[in-house]
Amino acid sequence: MVAFLLTLLLPEPTTRGDGAFDEDDDGFALSGLATALRQPNLRPWYAVTVVNMFFVGILFGFLPVRVHALDYGPMPTGVLLTLAAASYLLIQPLAGLAADRFGADTTVRLGLGLAGISVMVIPLAEGVILGVVAVLAGIGIGTVWTNTDALVSTLAQSGQMGATMGVAGSFKAFGDMLGPLLIGLLSQAFGLTVGFVVCGVLGLTVLVVITRHPLARMGSTPP
Repeated sequence: MVAFLLTLLLPEPTTRGDGAFDEDDDGFALSGLATALRQPNLRPWYAVTVVNMFFVGILFGFLPVRVHALDYGPMPTGVLLTLAAASYLLIQPLAGLAADRFGADTTVRLGLGLAGISVMVIPLAEGVILGVVAVLAGIGIGTVWTNTDALVSTLAQSGQMGATMGVAGSFKAFGDMLGPLLIGLLSQAFGLTVGFVVCGVLGLTVLVVITRHPLARMGSTPP
């Protein structure tokens, strides 16, 4: 309800004399979605988007499972999740500043590596160390979230901004759905530690792929 009420305060979009919007207007066509999907220099970053959303679902869905296994109770669980969420939230503007200085592709790689390593360490940490690891995971995930969006928008072809960001959003939802399912299946079959470690290794594998992928090295250069 609050979100709806805030929309009433939004200004009307400005238009040119011909009635068209000033902003990039893709028009509605399935061909636009196909173009965004086929654009080869976006594929590595779509993969990063999926894996990063794996980590979001894992961190906020299965960190409580880890805390429960340690018998910490509701209060420590709340504190840990608050720390993870706060670090994920607060790092995003700083990650944007870092991307302006060092490049979005560089910061995405650093964030993905930090997130992957942190996820692998979660099932091995306890107490204060677990809190530190949760914060580092939040920092990594938040860094990737912000700067992957920036990269995708920069690499979108002219007239395809809406379609490209829509495809990227669908990949986010796919990763958010698949991540908890994957770690749940792994943890049920082999234990929670294996679930965290395998998913962390998956993230690091994608990091290696995009680091070696020639198109990924074009990440900061528009097509």
